[in-house]
Amino acid sequence: MRRLGCAAAVVGTSALLSGCVAALIGGSPDSGAAADMRERDSAGADAAVAEAVRSRIASTAALGTEALEVGVRGGTVTLRGVVASNAARSTAERLAWTVAGVAAVNNLLKVK
Repeated sequence: MRRLGCAAAVVGTSALLSGCVAALIGGSPDSGAAADMRERDSAGADAAVAEAVRSRIASTAALGTEALEVGVRGGTVTLRGVVASNAARSTAERLAWTVAGVAAVNNLLKVK
């Protein structure tokens, strides 16, 4: 009986030291709870970045009348739509880069 108690103590200590307990209770970075929180935080940040890019484009005279689609995932901005000139295409990309939180810009805008 004493051996069983010692074995249980060794197993319990090993589990605690290896991080298994943290994974079971959701404190590990690889646990589902932590991953879900990162996803929600990222989605919120992406939405804020997208809104800021849309706002900057709308307030720019050369682009304010253009119907552009702005998508953001993981800090990467994707611009889609049709613009009147190469200058307008470049301006949209430059404006996207000025927004905090932008990690990359995929400029898929087409020129009429």
